[in-house]
Amino acid sequence: MPARLRFWLPAAALGLATIGAYGTAYYAIGVLIPVMSEQTGWSTGALSGGFSVGVLGQGAVALAAGRTFDRYGSRPVLVPALVVGAALLMAASFAQTSWQFVAAWGMGGAAVGGGLYYNVTMPVTARLYPDRRASAFSVLTLLGALASPIFYPIAGALMDAFDWRVTLRVLVLLMAICVAPAAALVRAPAASRPTNDDPAGAGTLAAALRRATVHRALIVVVFAACSSSALLLHQVAAMQGAGLSLAAASGFAGMRGAFQIPGRLLLNPLTARFGVRGSIALCYATATTAALALLVASGGGGATVLAFYFAAVGGMSLGLLSPLNGLFQAEVYGDARLGTLTGVSTVLGSVSAASGAWLAGVTVDVTGSYRPVLAVVIALQVLAVLALLWQRAATRVVASVEPARASAPGAGG
Repeated sequence: MPARLRFWLPAAALGLATIGAYGTAYYAIGVLIPVMSEQTGWSTGALSGGFSVGVLGQGAVALAAGRTFDRYGSRPVLVPALVVGAALLMAASFAQTSWQFVAAWGMGGAAVGGGLYYNVTMPVTARLYPDRRASAFSVLTLLGALASPIFYPIAGALMDAFDWRVTLRVLVLLMAICVAPAAALVRAPAASRPTNDDPAGAGTLAAALRRATVHRALIVVVFAACSSSALLLHQVAAMQGAGLSLAAASGFAGMRGAFQIPGRLLLNPLTARFGVRGSIALCYATATTAALALLVASGGGGATVLAFYFAAVGGMSLGLLSPLNGLFQAEVYGDARLGTLTGVSTVLGSVSAASGAWLAGVTVDVTGSYRPVLAVVIALQVLAVLALLWQRAATRVVASVEPARASAPGAGG
């Protein structure tokens, strides 16, 4: 094997794992829920609750996974997440009642999300490639962007050919095939001891969380996760509500994932022009217009054109946000506690995402419409932009204070 290919093989394996984990536990479930509700009589709210339980549990698993990764490296995280997650998601396909599905999917989704999503694969990649981080993130996320364009159409085709139980079993098998190479081959080391050179490395974890640059970044995560989860879980059904068929809605959802790829190709020029934070704010703003297009489509008229705009603009924004968030977290959290603080971020993001997905499902049950859900999604995206600007202000204060400390009498060593 050529040395260059061997060098990037771990990043590629982590990207393949990302495809399988997100494709099954995050994207495909949005295709299954409407049909499951019809076939079983279980409510959309109950099924969305299963997804939300998984997202909520993901936070707890992610915190444990982050601390384990910082102390022992990547393998004790990836292998158990694959084995436990696949077994529990497979068990969900045998559920005879809604509560059985919620329990099995919730625990399985937590294991997969907490141990195999970007909250793990990005810190692992960052530590494997300390001097080539941006390029490594490009490899990871360009492959990860294929999760929805691969798994949305597969899920739709399987649902047309089989019932939801067979569909779910096939999806879990595909997930295991995708994750196995990374679980077997990737070996990222444990973290070095925290130092004062890390943005949040010195002192205790509690002290790191008290830093304005850190806890304001976590507020951004809360708003963004709530809006993203509600939208991603219900986008297929919302497009169906606008008059599109299941096949067309699934296709546009898959297209949204495919547009992540050209979006990620804009990473370097955007960050060179606007910086990491400016690029994230731009992505939130364009994602807001995409959600607005879906809201207008749900009101009747122009559904196909507006769904295409949603898929193209929303997909490019979503694609950029993954590597941008990874770079942002590495910059704010520092390397020594990158796994742990990313886990904390995932805990808060999971609570917010679980709330958003569940409340969106309940809102649909109560109102019979996806329009209120889309309106709230838009509002949350605006709040995420405002929180990001607030975090940027804290960063500027730190940047102005620390040089002054360094130049004070007696400073240095």
